[in-house]
Amino acid sequence: MLELLAQFFGNGDWWTRILWFALIISFFMFYPKLMIYQLVQKLKQKVEEFEQLSEDSREELVELLEKRSELSSKELKKNFDRIVDMFTVPPEQTDPSGVMKKIKQMYDIHDERYRQFIGEISDVEEGEKKNFGAATVHATAVQQIAKVVRHMLELVKETKNLQIGMLLKMQMPFIEKQIKMLRESISCLAKEEPVGDSIGPLCAASLIGDAEVEGIAEDQVCAEKEIEGRNVFIIKPDGPEAVLGEVHEAVEKLTEENDIDKIIPIDAKGMMKGEERGSVVEGIGFAMGGRGKAERHWIEDIAVEEDITIESIGINQDPMEDVIRPMKEEIYEAVPEVKEAVKRSVERSPEGSNIIVVGVGISVGVGNDGDAVEEAEEIIKKNIEKMKERRKKKEEEKGLGEKISDWLTPY
Repeated sequence: MLELLAQFFGNGDWWTRILWFALIISFFMFYPKLMIYQLVQKLKQKVEEFEQLSEDSREELVELLEKRSELSSKELKKNFDRIVDMFTVPPEQTDPSGVMKKIKQMYDIHDERYRQFIGEISDVEEGEKKNFGAATVHATAVQQIAKVVRHMLELVKETKNLQIGMLLKMQMPFIEKQIKMLRESISCLAKEEPVGDSIGPLCAASLIGDAEVEGIAEDQVCAEKEIEGRNVFIIKPDGPEAVLGEVHEAVEKLTEENDIDKIIPIDAKGMMKGEERGSVVEGIGFAMGGRGKAERHWIEDIAVEEDITIESIGINQDPMEDVIRPMKEEIYEAVPEVKEAVKRSVERSPEGSNIIVVGVGISVGVGNDGDAVEEAEEIIKKNIEKMKERRKKKEEEKGLGEKISDWLTPY
């Protein structure tokens, strides 16, 4: 036995070698447990932070509504605690035929359910129901993310599975960005402040200017004006409420009544790392993502049947930083460039042709004409100043140790 150990450890102090051997065995036995313990503690901190964000979002909605409700703060809180746990079952897609109609119906019922909820607990007007309904949807999303992360943490604790914990930890930076953006969006939606995704409606309202606006479909308005010798129909969600509107209904109605040559959607575009925030890009196809896929499906069908060209204009923004946060300066400053891109696209159609320009996105804080644009711009500029002050304050509050750590940390 000693000869075998001598071959393994070499010559020297036997007891030292045996002690090192015991330490190595102990390391292999206990280090994984230590790693799981440390991982669980770090994940637990994040879970508690997310759960606090969910709690804060409900408390903010209660504060905003308590003066306009006959219910007490405690009763309002109880109602919000109930609604944020509401789940939505996606439609069955095993047989994809007709699935877009199912998706559309699900979203319509979903939105109406939240608006009904706001009407049940408060005395707000119809427009504010839409705003608070959208804010409550985002509060629900914050709650659902916190619950899923809590579920994964408890699974790691129960199974002692290091791999599941590491996978969750690797995803945590992306989850954290998403939940913080959703949390910050609640104030914007409830208070009618433009967000990054409002850039499409803002550009459309700027193009409308002083033209006459009228309703054309549910939560959609339209204005007709001449641009570069072409007849242009500009449609957008009916702001300043937090709505997306029935875009396909508006497009369908216009194509039935007019010989349309081109459709030009304007929408926020998810940028890739390295691209410049607020840069304007042009493309082919109807730019409308997220829950607008059903709308896009029907509009593409119309375009194929009527042989209509679709040329999109996108405004680059970070999908995890900008889309539903207060509109940032770089995105706001893209409006003139978007208008120029629209003119170029219009000029590619024959003179006298009919063209539809669609301001795609949530129209929160953005009204329907030039005067409303000026009001929205005032709010956007105030928010830009607030964001600059917050960044400056945060930088000033950083200690020397934290600054050195930021500089040394490679990620």
